[in-house]
Amino acid sequence: MDFDWIEWFGYLASLVVLVSLTMTSIIKLRVINLIGCLLFAGFAYLIDSYPTMFMNLGIAGINVYFLWKIYSAEEQFKLIVASVNSEYFEYFISTNQGEIELQASVDELREANTVFYMLRNNSIAGVLVGNNSEQGVLSVLLDYVTPEYRDFKLAHYYYESHPDEIKLRGVNTLMAKPTTKEHREYLIKVGFQVVDGTEGVYQKQL
Repeated sequence: MDFDWIEWFGYLASLVVLVSLTMTSIIKLRVINLIGCLLFAGFAYLIDSYPTMFMNLGIAGINVYFLWKIYSAEEQFKLIVASVNSEYFEYFISTNQGEIELQASVDELREANTVFYMLRNNSIAGVLVGNNSEQGVLSVLLDYVTPEYRDFKLAHYYYESHPDEIKLRGVNTLMAKPTTKEHREYLIKVGFQVVDGTEGVYQKQL
């Protein structure tokens, strides 16, 4: 049986489109779907199926348009002081408990003295939970962003471009211990630096 690379190229394009529909992040969905559509358009060209090619190029163009809208939109961010004893905090933690417990236990979070809701366009996109010292050093227990907002915009806004949002609430330094490889990569990407290699402690000066 001869290897038909064009047919397998079509299978690959189909797989990429299928994978895109499993993404919880709208940005990842759009980007992966864009790649899949371009691959499918290439496959359609190879088999002389021009209607299919033009349809996929059109879908790719729609993805480009909406990605442009997402990245060019003027978004609103706000930080709100919260309480670990509030009903909504309990609801938020219980709803996302599986992922949250990769960073900290629920019991630890309930003992924390500092909780911030991170809002994006009036929606609660994440929470920052920890214990703040008199010197303004927040030992972070949880830095959690919901799946649909995981494009690093929250971290860039609060940690890089507008750190005063947090500093005005008595925090000047963030300390964190990554609990997973993904957590460590996230800390490095948003500007944390290793201060204790033995203990695995990372720091971010605001």
